[in-house]
Amino acid sequence: MKIRVLVMLILTVVVCFGSWVFAQPADDIRELKLRDWEPRSMLKTKQSVVERPAYAVIDVHNHLGGGKDNLKPERVKHYLGEMDAAGVRTVVNLDGGWGPRLKETLSALDEAYPGRFLTFALLDFDGIDDENWGQREAKRLEESFQAGTKGLKFHKTLGLSYRYRSGELMPVDDPKLDPVWEMCAKHNRPVMIHSADPAAFFTPLDRFNERWHELNEHPNWLFHGERFPSHDEILMQRNRVIARHPKTTFICAHFANNPEDLVAVGRWLDIYPNMYVDVDARISELGRQPYTARKFFLKYQDRIMFGTDTAPNRDAYRMYYRFLETDDEYFDCASGHHRQGFWMIYGLFLPEDVLKKIYHKNAERIFFAQQTGREEPSSRVLRIRQTEDFTINGRGDASAWKKAAWEPLHLRVTDGHQYRTRVKMLYSQTGLYILMEAEDRTITATMKEDFLDLWNEDVFEFFLWPDERYPVYFEYEISPLGYELPRLAAMALRGRTQDAKGHYGRGRPEAVRCPHKGLESRGFCSVRPAQTLAKRSPAAWNAVAS
Repeated sequence: MKIRVLVMLILTVVVCFGSWVFAQPADDIRELKLRDWEPRSMLKTKQSVVERPAYAVIDVHNHLGGGKDNLKPERVKHYLGEMDAAGVRTVVNLDGGWGPRLKETLSALDEAYPGRFLTFALLDFDGIDDENWGQREAKRLEESFQAGTKGLKFHKTLGLSYRYRSGELMPVDDPKLDPVWEMCAKHNRPVMIHSADPAAFFTPLDRFNERWHELNEHPNWLFHGERFPSHDEILMQRNRVIARHPKTTFICAHFANNPEDLVAVGRWLDIYPNMYVDVDARISELGRQPYTARKFFLKYQDRIMFGTDTAPNRDAYRMYYRFLETDDEYFDCASGHHRQGFWMIYGLFLPEDVLKKIYHKNAERIFFAQQTGREEPSSRVLRIRQTEDFTINGRGDASAWKKAAWEPLHLRVTDGHQYRTRVKMLYSQTGLYILMEAEDRTITATMKEDFLDLWNEDVFEFFLWPDERYPVYFEYEISPLGYELPRLAAMALRGRTQDAKGHYGRGRPEAVRCPHKGLESRGFCSVRPAQTLAKRSPAAWNAVAS
């Protein structure tokens, strides 16, 4: 019995000892998983933090969600706080949807904070087998535009996911969508279109795939195989749509989803004048080819827009600013979106005039053009006809007004209603005559004295600035109750004025007469008959009409 115990003890010790001799340490570096590899660069390079951009930003590609349950006031205020901290003027929300959800989204964003958010509509792809599906969605889209949406968004699901009952994929250039593209052209609304995905997502998931880590975490992002078209085929489908609808503006998301081949993207921009690109979620691709990317940005500076594809976050925005504005080298850009490859990027240090276009000018051109159907010139001359002096009454029915044509100002769209503002002007030997007519859903006027801060409520305003070399202008305001505020530069004139008198038509047009003598007596200017006033820019007149 004792012998047996001894043998068993010896065998146990030998087995345990053998295991101890040949086992590898638990932390053996040779067994490190690729997904756990986080190398720290030994380079000593400049590390810039760009807290605010060189110019105000319009983020043309973002997803804030939709509907009142999602866009609660505290969430929207959080977005605004991040935008303000990062110098972002406006964010385009691509999650508008359609119907009641769209109206809730517009109410929570565009209408609650005018100018800070612009919402895009979506299509309902249920029933694509129906023969009249395209016409149905075009009509629904028109209702969305009339409700106040600023464009239409297509996800990558078009061309990769939406299928007919037969199992066949609906291609991007399906003729059923032609009424939709044409409706966008009719209302001059841009299309934000996401077609395909990074090129590596269409290649086998093997040891050669440069986006291996992402595709392992998100296997549904892999589109390699017989069930899907190739990366190039989907992009060609999109390009055929752009060519077939030259009056429709297309903003091709994610740098046309081909930042890996900037030569091809440049060729497309050369061929299709109605095509634009945005930078959202692709600085990882652009930043690893900084020489080529910088040349591209300089050449196509009028066709590139700023976007992030990341809910407003000051740190994410600052990573984009660092990429666009600095010459920093070899830095990690994952905080701008998420990790997209195991490489670092380099800054493009773009010139200020290019930054201004990318940050907001190009987007303004697109979104302003949708109001008028064309791009307005930056300056033109408004010629004013002469008249004999006449009595103004606020109704605009004096025969003298027949000499002047109405000059339209900006058209505002709110709650699906279009509100117009227009103006007529005449001059005599003694003064200027201005007739203004505007529409609004509600008029607010509670102040009952002259020289109060009338601009805090509804007012009519006009401005005279004869010489832009001098920072002095004359401003006149009149409220719906007939109270006045004439101002020279930024200082209100003291005492009740006898120089500028107007009449608010109680819901009808407002007419004002501003005598030359009153302006000359204050040393403001010397007005002569037959002088013309330059219409400075649409933006300046928009301020008058607001």
